[in-house]
Amino acid sequence: MSSSEQQPKLKPNQLKALTALLTADRALTNAELVEPTGIKKPSDLMLRLAELGLVDTDRSRRPQAHRLTEAGRRAAHGVADPAPTKPGPPKPPAPESGLTPPQVLALVTLMAEARAMSNDEMKELAGFALTGRENTELEQHGLVETDRDKRPYTHLLTDKGWRVARELHTARPPQAGGSSLRSLFTLLANVHRALDRFHISHAEFFKRTGEKPAARVPIVADTGDVEARIRSAYRDLARVSGDWVGLADVRERLADLDRATVDAALHSLRRQDGVRIIPVANTKALQPRDRDAALRIGDSDAHALAIGQP
Repeated sequence: MSSSEQQPKLKPNQLKALTALLTADRALTNAELVEPTGIKKPSDLMLRLAELGLVDTDRSRRPQAHRLTEAGRRAAHGVADPAPTKPGPPKPPAPESGLTPPQVLALVTLMAEARAMSNDEMKELAGFALTGRENTELEQHGLVETDRDKRPYTHLLTDKGWRVARELHTARPPQAGGSSLRSLFTLLANVHRALDRFHISHAEFFKRTGEKPAARVPIVADTGDVEARIRSAYRDLARVSGDWVGLADVRERLADLDRATVDAALHSLRRQDGVRIIPVANTKALQPRDRDAALRIGDSDAHALAIGQP
């Protein structure tokens, strides 16, 4: 029997649900499936997809969550990602970093330490001092600031230096660096992938211990005033009532408040009529600030807020 004969013909709503799960690339609850599919009550539909072996439903927790099986992924790809008739052009090789091996090592060391470092400290930790042409070129490119007011000289990554350091893995390592530098770039690529998965920035990951956090307003038990501020921020940001607004933009309007206080108010609001807080289906479109501002609901992160008529 051919695969087409084995695979039952799916209904439009079933295809919508499979496509939504494929786009989200994670488990979705029935409530989370409503917005991207337009299906009001997807529970019966998801039960049928589970019977067909296209969806795996986790019934061990509430709310139940659905994830594509391999068969479901193939069925969804047949709708959302049809195979091209011709192979696409070959992927171009990654560009060269344009840095020398010592310059790469200097940037990585300064990023890992996340502080100004003297040449003596560079020698102790990295085995070399940042001097001469290597230092001059990094300064000319705006990657490093060097303080020459006293010896030993000290070096600090600029904002541009941080950006280049955390994106090093996207470039080809200098050939002169040999296998050790290639191994370092492999490590940087995996660190980047892990931090992206956990929604942590490089600066936060490498931050020095013992630094005092920014002062925040203490957590308050009564969230009524905070809820009112959230509603006010939403009205300023939304074009019309019921429009979707990113939680990152809302949190910017409440930057003076402790995060836990804002989270408590958001959780209180989402239980009120006319308020919806949902994940973004296309997670690849999320920016780091959207991930950082997400509200944890159950085992999912929500990124967008809509407030309409109750």
